[in-house]
Amino acid sequence: MSSTCAADVTAVVISYRPDAHGLSALLTALEPQVGSIIVVDNDSPALPALPSAVRLLRLPRNEGVASAQNHGAAAAWAAGAGFVLLLDQDSLPAPDMVEQLSTALHAASAGDRVAAVGPLVVDADGHSEGFVRFRSGRYVAVAPLAAERWIDCDMLIASGTLIPRAAWDEVGPMAEELFIDKVDTDWCLRAAWRGWRLLGVPAARLQHCLGQRQIRLWFGRWRELALHAPFRYYYRVRNGLLLRRLPHSATAWRRADLRQLLSLLLYFGVLAPGRLANLRMMWRGLIDGVRGIDGPMPPPGDPPRPT
Repeated sequence: MSSTCAADVTAVVISYRPDAHGLSALLTALEPQVGSIIVVDNDSPALPALPSAVRLLRLPRNEGVASAQNHGAAAAWAAGAGFVLLLDQDSLPAPDMVEQLSTALHAASAGDRVAAVGPLVVDADGHSEGFVRFRSGRYVAVAPLAAERWIDCDMLIASGTLIPRAAWDEVGPMAEELFIDKVDTDWCLRAAWRGWRLLGVPAARLQHCLGQRQIRLWFGRWRELALHAPFRYYYRVRNGLLLRRLPHSATAWRRADLRQLLSLLLYFGVLAPGRLANLRMMWRGLIDGVRGIDGPMPPPGDPPRPT
């Protein structure tokens, strides 16, 4: 371990059919930065060889990202970790990411309750849209100023998020009933509802892949959008409807999420390649969201199982 290693930080990496090279690069980048690493695998058919220092938790079936995060966090707390760093398999942290996050978290926590800190997410070319706030009925990406040590956010994506145990204990674990998509949104909304701050740290950098691939669409202007597999639009629509029923779903988020839902319908249900498959998944998500169905997407023809 290097002198900058945060010994009380355990990295929890979620994997599902990971790319061997990408996962190896992630673990190599993480090892000198944290005290320990736990890989939680959602029943992948095969896994690449992992370094001997990495602890592997293999789930008996694909339980979804929220359940995997909870399994990893529980193992980290049981082993005495003070902080959990959540990561997706397709992320790559900068060499000093954890140090930057830890420094900011400790400084900001001296005068306030900070639930989590997150890095500036960049693409392979180093470009970033900034940190997320809910403004004027939309998700707004706010670029930090050069001198800012941290910036208040309304939401942090899970990958790269550093969470202290005290915040996890009060805010609670990830919502397993959401399975995948908007899991981090729900946790951030709960944290804010309970009076905790969420901070983005510009000096901390994380290269992260959003979507299967980037596409360019024309609607008034050229737009760069992340295209997902069709089933993801089921969860994005359904889980948005499920979250709207909960007491911590802030009005500003509700307005922003409605606008995002309409954008999903326009861009991925009308303009994008594979639009018919996307529309079918959105429709199923809408019906199941109205019915209150949660968990993994039911196979076609299954009877409704409302919550």
